[in-house]
Amino acid sequence: MAKITVFFGSDIQAERTLDRDELRIGRAADCDIVVDNLGVSRHHCTIVREGDGWTLVDGGSNNGTFVGGQRIDRHPLKDKDRIILGKHSLAFDSAGTADPNAASRKKGPTGMGGEMTMFVDQAALQKAMASEVGGKRMALSVPQGGREVLVPLIKDETTVGKAGDVPAKGFLVKPVQAKIVRSGAGHRLVSMGGLRAVRVNGVKVAGDSPLKAGDTIVIAGTAFTYKQA
Repeated sequence: MAKITVFFGSDIQAERTLDRDELRIGRAADCDIVVDNLGVSRHHCTIVREGDGWTLVDGGSNNGTFVGGQRIDRHPLKDKDRIILGKHSLAFDSAGTADPNAASRKKGPTGMGGEMTMFVDQAALQKAMASEVGGKRMALSVPQGGREVLVPLIKDETTVGKAGDVPAKGFLVKPVQAKIVRSGAGHRLVSMGGLRAVRVNGVKVAGDSPLKAGDTIVIAGTAFTYKQA
């Protein structure tokens, strides 16, 4: 047998024995291995049995599937390979069996399967995680499916809107309604105008506004909180 272990940082999120010839991995609840993260596509990739081994196949994912730091389309898995999907990693054990007592996240209506995929800049994420270990990393707290999701602000400029790095839905919301721009040791919020107001702590932002920890940004009734990750 073989197994996959899903990690977020050093924490085990789930384990799955590869007990079928083909197993789907992604954010959707109908996947065999669910990775509950907005940087992961609903049906991200697949592990397929080929002869005596296993092959990892990317399913045309938005943010890519990485093994050994390289983006792959198709990759024969070797023992101890580490697969990177967004901010999660999956360890391949060619002779393992899942521990029934391992921590796992539940599938269900509170998951993110129906939400928009957030685009993750892999190079920027790796750089930020390498340079900010032990230091402060700011993030947006985003409401998704009745739960809070923290989106680290790892880029010099993060967009918010219908087509932004952070999705914001609503009538008349622009593809990019606002930008969060790195400024010194912090960030500034820049409103991109339009018919939908962008507010910080209830005050309309006409141009740009410095952000401080705990500030609440509201766009079309959706509240995002600027806070330390």
